[in-house]
Amino acid sequence: MADIRWIDFRSIGIEGQAWQDMPHESVYDRFPAEFKGRLAEGVWVNSHSTTGMCISFITDSPVIYIRRKFAEAQLEEHNFNNCSFSGFDLYAEDRPGKFRWVATTSHRHGNDSEYPLTLDPIRGRHRYRLYLPCRNQLLKAELGIAPGAMFEAVAPRPETEALVYYGSSIVHGAYSSHAGLCHPAWLARKLNIPSYNFGFSGAARMELELAEIFATLNPAVYVIDAMPNMNLDQIRANAKPFLKRLRELRPHTPVLLMEDAPKTNGWFFREKLEDNRRRWNAMRKIYRELCEEGEHRMAYLKGNTLFGTDSEAAIDGVHPSDLGYVRMVEQILPVLKKLLKSRG
Repeated sequence: MADIRWIDFRSIGIEGQAWQDMPHESVYDRFPAEFKGRLAEGVWVNSHSTTGMCISFITDSPVIYIRRKFAEAQLEEHNFNNCSFSGFDLYAEDRPGKFRWVATTSHRHGNDSEYPLTLDPIRGRHRYRLYLPCRNQLLKAELGIAPGAMFEAVAPRPETEALVYYGSSIVHGAYSSHAGLCHPAWLARKLNIPSYNFGFSGAARMELELAEIFATLNPAVYVIDAMPNMNLDQIRANAKPFLKRLRELRPHTPVLLMEDAPKTNGWFFREKLEDNRRRWNAMRKIYRELCEEGEHRMAYLKGNTLFGTDSEAAIDGVHPSDLGYVRMVEQILPVLKKLLKSRG
């Protein structure tokens, strides 16, 4: 479009992408290329998505456009709608440090490589945060503004202030209606800190190598939320070595260890609830052992009521709806506030 000034996202600064000083196989990958041989295939494949990444900027442009290129033509899948799978999600600062939703990629623009984020005229100068898609592999992205508009890039906040959140497809953003509602991003907005999303759909199993990789980061807090992808044997085999190794390498960083929510139809299919309970008991035993061995910087959040108790907060019994994400944020947030406060 001739009347639009295009600005490459990378020149603005990508927040939420770790190890930016290392070569990446694809420019927006979540892991650098040298980690490929150390990661399970499912983790590596999922790491090509941009979930959790964002850019921040100030402009008085009356229009905001997106121009993007994806690796694949697919724009959605069974547990990601078009808006979260491939959409860009715009928030603006309402008051210092508090961002509220403004617009997201419309379904009607799903197949377009260039489009306005909103057709409503924008008035005034605003500070924005734009979240990248939860799932699709992004090869190139540009922000479009009016040619005469002022523009100021806002640099990414430091890693040392960040939330590092590791988990399953729920963390990855499955079934969230748009990218900013994925709960790690939501929690980070409420805490006014950056976040790094390491959600890997179907592939979060607490491998020892990942503990060592995550420990090369120096965040404010870790959240370990992998239980939805782990069976009983995997919990017994992987969880304690993972947690002990992370603690060895990051002895002073607070950690929140989380259970998964019960299947929301477990009240009816009792074997599902019994499976939850067996796995919860195994993880609780590991946590008690760690505490008995001297662990004192790790909090534990039980999953019993993570989605509430009315069976209304999940799409398929496992993945939260937006209501489920609300309930998760409400329960996780006070624990994270306490952990962050404990750092002094």
